[in-house]
Amino acid sequence: MYRIIYLIAIISVLSSCKTRLNVTDFKAENIPNYQNISTIDSSLLNFITPYTTEIDREMQEVVAISGVELVKKKPESLLTNYMADILLYEGQIYGAKHQARSIPSIAYLNYGGLRTDLPKGKITVGKIYELMPFENEMVILRLKGSDLYAMADMIATKGGDGVAGMKLKIKDGQVESFQVDNKPVSRDKEYWLVTNDYVANGGDNMSMFLNRTMFINTGIKLRDCFIEHLKRDYDAGKIISPKLDGRITND
Repeated sequence: MYRIIYLIAIISVLSSCKTRLNVTDFKAENIPNYQNISTIDSSLLNFITPYTTEIDREMQEVVAISGVELVKKKPESLLTNYMADILLYEGQIYGAKHQARSIPSIAYLNYGGLRTDLPKGKITVGKIYELMPFENEMVILRLKGSDLYAMADMIATKGGDGVAGMKLKIKDGQVESFQVDNKPVSRDKEYWLVTNDYVANGGDNMSMFLNRTMFINTGIKLRDCFIEHLKRDYDAGKIISPKLDGRITND
Protein backbone atom coordinates (compact mmCIF):
# COMPACT_ATOMS: atom_id res chain seq x y z
CA MET A 1 0.00 0.00 0.00
CA TYR A 2 2.77 2.41 0.99
CA ARG A 3 4.60 1.58 -2.22
CA ILE A 4 1.56 2.58 -4.32
CA ILE A 5 1.17 5.88 -2.46
CA TYR A 6 4.91 6.55 -2.85
CA LEU A 7 4.73 5.85 -6.60
CA ILE A 8 1.75 8.18 -7.04
CA ALA A 9 3.59 10.92 -5.19
CA ILE A 10 6.65 10.59 -7.42
CA ILE A 11 4.48 10.72 -10.61
CA SER A 12 2.69 13.83 -9.32
CA VAL A 13 5.98 15.63 -8.66
CA LEU A 14 7.38 14.73 -12.06
CA SER A 15 4.19 15.86 -13.81
CA SER A 16 4.18 19.21 -12.02
CA CYS A 17 7.80 19.85 -12.94
CA LYS A 18 7.40 19.12 -16.71
CA THR A 19 8.60 22.07 -18.78
CA ARG A 20 5.99 23.64 -21.11
CA LEU A 21 7.30 24.47 -24.59
CA ASN A 22 5.96 27.44 -26.57
CA VAL A 23 6.68 28.18 -30.25
CA THR A 24 8.43 31.55 -30.53
CA ASP A 25 9.86 31.33 -34.01
CA PHE A 26 9.39 29.33 -37.21
CA LYS A 27 11.64 29.02 -40.23
CA ALA A 28 11.19 27.13 -43.48
CA GLU A 29 13.42 26.43 -46.44
CA ASN A 30 13.30 24.48 -49.67
CA ILE A 31 15.41 21.36 -49.74
CA PRO A 32 16.38 20.55 -53.33
CA ASN A 33 15.90 16.95 -54.25
CA TYR A 34 16.62 17.01 -57.97
CA GLN A 35 19.89 15.24 -57.29
CA ASN A 36 17.82 12.22 -56.28
CA ILE A 37 15.85 12.11 -59.54
CA SER A 38 17.07 9.29 -61.68
CA THR A 39 18.12 9.94 -65.27
CA ILE A 40 15.68 9.25 -68.10
CA ASP A 41 15.60 5.66 -69.21
CA SER A 42 17.35 5.70 -72.60
CA SER A 43 15.38 2.70 -73.84
CA LEU A 44 12.11 4.53 -73.09
CA LEU A 45 13.39 7.66 -74.80
CA ASN A 46 14.36 5.66 -77.89
CA PHE A 47 10.88 4.12 -77.93
CA ILE A 48 8.92 7.39 -77.86
CA THR A 49 11.23 9.54 -80.01
CA PRO A 50 9.91 8.29 -83.39
CA TYR A 51 6.36 9.07 -82.28
CA THR A 52 7.14 12.56 -81.02
CA THR A 53 9.13 13.29 -84.16
CA GLU A 54 6.20 12.22 -86.35
CA ILE A 55 3.73 14.29 -84.30
CA ASP A 56 6.00 17.34 -84.53
CA ARG A 57 6.26 16.89 -88.30
CA GLU A 58 2.48 16.67 -88.66
CA MET A 59 1.87 19.71 -86.45
CA GLN A 60 4.27 21.80 -88.54
CA GLU A 61 2.55 20.99 -91.84
CA VAL A 62 1.29 24.16 -93.53
CA VAL A 63 -2.38 23.88 -94.51
CA ALA A 64 -3.24 27.47 -95.40
CA ILE A 65 -1.90 30.91 -96.21
CA SER A 66 -3.83 33.90 -94.90
CA GLY A 67 -3.55 37.35 -96.37
CA VAL A 68 -4.77 38.88 -93.11
CA GLU A 69 -4.71 38.14 -89.40
CA LEU A 70 -7.94 36.47 -88.31
CA VAL A 71 -8.95 37.87 -84.93
CA LYS A 72 -11.99 36.87 -82.88
CA LYS A 73 -14.34 39.75 -82.01
CA LYS A 74 -18.03 40.48 -81.51
CA PRO A 75 -20.60 40.99 -82.93
CA GLU A 76 -18.84 39.49 -85.98
CA SER A 77 -15.20 39.08 -86.98
CA LEU A 78 -12.99 37.77 -89.73
CA LEU A 79 -12.27 34.63 -87.70
CA THR A 80 -15.83 33.78 -86.65
CA ASN A 81 -17.21 34.54 -90.12
CA TYR A 82 -14.58 32.50 -91.93
CA MET A 83 -14.84 29.44 -89.71
CA ALA A 84 -18.65 29.53 -89.71
CA ASP A 85 -18.63 29.78 -93.52
CA ILE A 86 -16.45 26.65 -93.72
CA LEU A 87 -18.78 24.82 -91.33
CA LEU A 88 -21.82 25.74 -93.43
CA TYR A 89 -20.11 24.70 -96.66
CA GLU A 90 -18.98 21.33 -95.28
CA GLY A 91 -22.37 20.77 -93.64
CA GLN A 92 -24.12 21.37 -96.96
CA ILE A 93 -21.86 18.89 -98.75
CA TYR A 94 -22.57 16.24 -96.13
CA GLY A 95 -26.30 17.01 -96.01
CA ALA A 96 -26.65 16.74 -99.78
CA LYS A 97 -25.33 13.18 -99.60
CA HIS A 98 -27.45 12.16 -96.61
CA GLN A 99 -30.66 10.25 -97.24
CA ALA A 100 -32.66 12.84 -95.30
CA ARG A 101 -31.40 15.58 -97.64
CA SER A 102 -30.46 17.50 -94.53
CA ILE A 103 -28.89 20.47 -96.29
CA PRO A 104 -28.32 23.19 -93.68
CA SER A 105 -29.05 26.80 -94.47
CA ILE A 106 -27.49 28.06 -91.22
CA ALA A 107 -24.29 27.37 -89.33
CA TYR A 108 -23.69 28.14 -85.68
CA LEU A 109 -20.15 28.03 -84.27
CA ASN A 110 -19.96 29.02 -80.62
CA TYR A 111 -17.61 31.91 -79.90
CA GLY A 112 -16.00 30.17 -76.93
CA GLY A 113 -15.13 27.15 -79.04
CA LEU A 114 -12.50 29.19 -80.91
CA ARG A 115 -9.59 29.41 -78.50
CA THR A 116 -7.08 31.60 -80.32
CA ASP A 117 -6.60 33.83 -83.35
CA LEU A 118 -5.03 32.80 -86.67
CA PRO A 119 -1.96 34.66 -87.92
CA LYS A 120 -1.34 36.37 -91.21
CA GLY A 121 0.83 34.16 -93.40
CA LYS A 122 1.37 30.45 -92.90
CA ILE A 123 -1.14 28.47 -90.84
CA THR A 124 -0.09 25.04 -89.63
CA VAL A 125 -1.98 21.98 -88.44
CA GLY A 126 -0.70 22.74 -84.94
CA LYS A 127 -2.30 26.18 -85.07
CA ILE A 128 -5.67 24.64 -85.93
CA TYR A 129 -5.27 22.34 -82.92
CA GLU A 130 -4.66 25.44 -80.79
CA LEU A 131 -7.72 27.08 -82.31
CA MET A 132 -9.93 24.03 -81.73
CA PRO A 133 -8.45 21.77 -79.03
CA PHE A 134 -11.71 19.96 -78.33
CA GLU A 135 -12.91 16.68 -79.85
CA ASN A 136 -16.26 18.08 -80.99
CA GLU A 137 -18.07 16.53 -83.96
CA MET A 138 -20.12 18.13 -86.71
CA VAL A 139 -23.85 17.57 -86.31
CA ILE A 140 -26.90 18.66 -88.29
CA LEU A 141 -30.18 19.59 -86.60
CA ARG A 142 -33.70 20.25 -87.83
CA LEU A 143 -35.25 23.03 -85.78
CA LYS A 144 -38.44 25.04 -85.75
CA GLY A 145 -38.19 28.72 -86.50
CA SER A 146 -39.29 29.44 -82.93
CA ASP A 147 -36.17 27.67 -81.65
CA LEU A 148 -34.02 29.60 -84.11
CA TYR A 149 -35.47 32.79 -82.62
CA ALA A 150 -34.48 31.49 -79.19
CA MET A 151 -30.96 30.99 -80.58
CA ALA A 152 -30.99 34.54 -81.96
CA ASP A 153 -32.14 35.87 -78.59
CA MET A 154 -29.21 34.12 -76.92
CA ILE A 155 -26.75 35.52 -79.48
CA ALA A 156 -28.21 38.96 -78.82
CA THR A 157 -27.60 38.65 -75.07
CA LYS A 158 -24.01 37.59 -75.81
CA GLY A 159 -23.47 40.52 -78.15
CA GLY A 160 -22.53 38.34 -81.13
CA ASP A 161 -21.29 34.88 -82.10
CA GLY A 162 -20.06 32.74 -84.98
CA VAL A 163 -22.76 32.28 -87.63
CA ALA A 164 -23.24 31.82 -91.36
CA GLY A 165 -26.27 31.85 -93.66
CA MET A 166 -28.20 34.40 -91.63
CA LYS A 167 -28.46 38.10 -90.85
CA LEU A 168 -29.18 39.31 -87.36
CA LYS A 169 -29.71 42.87 -86.20
CA ILE A 170 -29.34 43.47 -82.48
CA LYS A 171 -30.42 46.64 -80.73
CA ASP A 172 -30.12 47.24 -77.00
CA GLY A 173 -29.45 43.54 -76.44
CA GLN A 174 -32.63 42.49 -78.26
CA VAL A 175 -33.30 40.96 -81.68
CA GLU A 176 -34.48 43.70 -84.03
CA SER A 177 -34.57 41.57 -87.19
CA PHE A 178 -33.62 38.01 -88.09
CA GLN A 179 -33.31 36.63 -91.61
CA VAL A 180 -32.32 33.34 -93.25
CA ASP A 181 -31.89 33.24 -97.04
CA ASN A 182 -32.73 36.95 -97.05
CA LYS A 183 -36.20 36.23 -95.66
CA PRO A 184 -37.57 36.79 -92.14
CA VAL A 185 -37.47 33.57 -90.15
CA SER A 186 -40.88 31.94 -89.86
CA ARG A 187 -41.54 30.59 -86.38
CA ASP A 188 -43.62 27.71 -87.74
CA LYS A 189 -41.24 26.62 -90.49
CA GLU A 190 -38.47 24.05 -89.95
CA TYR A 191 -34.83 24.76 -90.82
CA TRP A 192 -31.65 22.71 -91.00
CA LEU A 193 -28.69 23.96 -88.96
CA VAL A 194 -25.13 22.64 -88.73
CA THR A 195 -23.14 23.04 -85.52
CA ASN A 196 -21.07 20.93 -83.11
CA ASP A 197 -22.27 18.23 -80.73
CA TYR A 198 -21.33 20.26 -77.64
CA VAL A 199 -23.84 23.06 -78.23
CA ALA A 200 -26.29 20.64 -79.85
CA ASN A 201 -26.52 18.97 -76.45
CA GLY A 202 -27.22 22.25 -74.68
CA GLY A 203 -23.69 23.52 -74.05
CA ASP A 204 -23.04 27.28 -73.79
CA ASN A 205 -26.66 27.79 -72.70
CA MET A 206 -27.99 26.69 -76.10
CA SER A 207 -30.76 24.57 -74.60
CA MET A 208 -33.07 25.41 -77.53
CA PHE A 209 -31.06 22.98 -79.66
CA LEU A 210 -32.43 20.15 -77.54
CA ASN A 211 -35.84 20.80 -79.13
CA ARG A 212 -34.62 19.56 -82.51
CA THR A 213 -37.01 17.41 -84.52
CA MET A 214 -34.11 15.54 -86.10
CA PHE A 215 -30.47 14.99 -85.13
CA ILE A 216 -27.72 13.73 -87.45
CA ASN A 217 -24.26 13.08 -86.05
CA THR A 218 -21.85 12.99 -88.96
CA GLY A 219 -19.11 11.37 -86.87
CA ILE A 220 -16.68 13.89 -88.37
CA LYS A 221 -14.41 15.75 -85.96
CA LEU A 222 -14.96 19.46 -86.46
CA ARG A 223 -11.22 20.14 -86.32
CA ASP A 224 -10.51 17.48 -88.98
CA CYS A 225 -13.23 18.96 -91.13
CA PHE A 226 -11.57 22.39 -91.03
CA ILE A 227 -8.07 21.00 -91.65
CA GLU A 228 -9.20 19.06 -94.73
CA HIS A 229 -11.06 22.11 -96.07
CA LEU A 230 -8.02 24.32 -95.59
CA LYS A 231 -5.77 21.76 -97.27
CA ARG A 232 -8.00 21.61 -100.35
CA ASP A 233 -7.99 25.39 -100.70
CA TYR A 234 -4.24 25.53 -100.08
CA ASP A 235 -3.53 22.90 -102.72
CA ALA A 236 -5.72 24.88 -105.11
CA GLY A 237 -3.59 27.96 -104.47
CA LYS A 238 -6.27 29.91 -102.61
CA ILE A 239 -5.33 32.59 -100.06
CA ILE A 240 -7.57 33.19 -97.04
CA SER A 241 -9.12 36.64 -97.41
CA PRO A 242 -12.45 36.88 -95.56
CA LYS A 243 -14.35 40.13 -95.11
CA LEU A 244 -16.89 41.51 -92.71
CA ASP A 245 -20.35 41.48 -94.31
CA GLY A 246 -22.72 42.69 -91.59
CA ARG A 247 -24.22 39.27 -90.85
CA ILE A 248 -24.51 40.41 -87.22
CA THR A 249 -24.83 44.06 -86.26
CA ASN A 250 -25.18 45.38 -82.75
CA ASP A 251 -26.41 48.96 -82.30
